[in-house]
Amino acid sequence: MPIPSMKLVAFLLALSMSTLAQAATYQWQDEQGVTHLTDNSDSIPARYLNRTKELPSAPGQVARETPAASPAAAPAASSSSATTGANGATTPSGELQSIKQALPAKKQELARLYRKWSIAKGRTPTAKEVEEFEKKRAKGKATFEDNPYINKNPLSTPGVARLAYHKKLEEVRKDEERIRQLELDLGGGGR
Repeated sequence: MPIPSMKLVAFLLALSMSTLAQAATYQWQDEQGVTHLTDNSDSIPARYLNRTKELPSAPGQVARETPAASPAAAPAASSSSATTGANGATTPSGELQSIKQALPAKKQELARLYRKWSIAKGRTPTAKEVEEFEKKRAKGKATFEDNPYINKNPLSTPGVARLAYHKKLEEVRKDEERIRQLELDLGGGGR
């Protein structure tokens, strides 16, 4: 039996690491001091995002990621009769209606991606954590592990979440610009 090449081993290792990187558990405490755990970053209330820590997942554990529901996407698909003219071509008013119906779902997805990016970026430490860090730093004994601002999970990186957020943001901006253009065309008699 031949020995696998180093490239194959590296590829398989990278593939398994990307699978593990998707598996994450999030922890936060509410005002009553109750600790909450979830594997779905979308379920974390916005007011607790600055208290959320991403915990490293156990090897072999796969976190469940539930896709965000898009209630506004369903009506957009069902109104196709309003978006086409007699010859089957899309009318400007139909296109406008379609984009407007899909935009709320895209904005909801944008907010979800921003939450995910915020969690991956790091955290906002408590005043006590900052004070302890500053004391260690003043003595010259602070290490990377002591820094309370940094998310220390090696499998978590904000890069992927940031790119997904900016891609969706660009899509939302293009849709908003297209809506403005169509409204100008329809309102100004540009047909």
